[in-house]
Amino acid sequence: MALLNAKDLESKIAQIGKTAGELQSEIQIAAVNAIGHSIENGDIRFGQKLFDVLPSGVRRASLVAFLEKHGNFAYLKDEKKFAYYKAQTSYDEVALLATSWASAKSENIVSEYDVQDMFDKLMKRIESAIKKSGDGSVKVLNTPLYDYLQEAQDRFNAEREFVKAA
Repeated sequence: MALLNAKDLESKIAQIGKTAGELQSEIQIAAVNAIGHSIENGDIRFGQKLFDVLPSGVRRASLVAFLEKHGNFAYLKDEKKFAYYKAQTSYDEVALLATSWASAKSENIVSEYDVQDMFDKLMKRIESAIKKSGDGSVKVLNTPLYDYLQEAQDRFNAEREFVKAA
């Protein structure tokens, strides 16, 4: 391949920018219609197909967040596919076209919550705060609640182990 001259290279870069903008617009239209099908027909296969054809460099996590937030989609991370999850009952195409799919935050992707994991994180934060209170830099209020939660967690874990053993 020969080195492009400056004018041809500028033209090539401008074309890439135009093509990228068109791709974003086409993804928006397809995503909004996939959401419409999930709400009106309970059909999530179009969202799955769109996700599958997106190149890895494109904001796939944002697409997942957009579909989950506005449609009847739940992303199964381990299987890398969508499941039907009835969350929406109405479809507003105009509003969705005005909401950029690419601005959806991947942090918003939540298809399941693990209460044990969330509780463990809470307890670690409380323990950290209590350690900091030892040097006087932080004041921790209602510490008896921490003791109560710790006892409840210990009882829960003991019961769970008992059930597993049975």
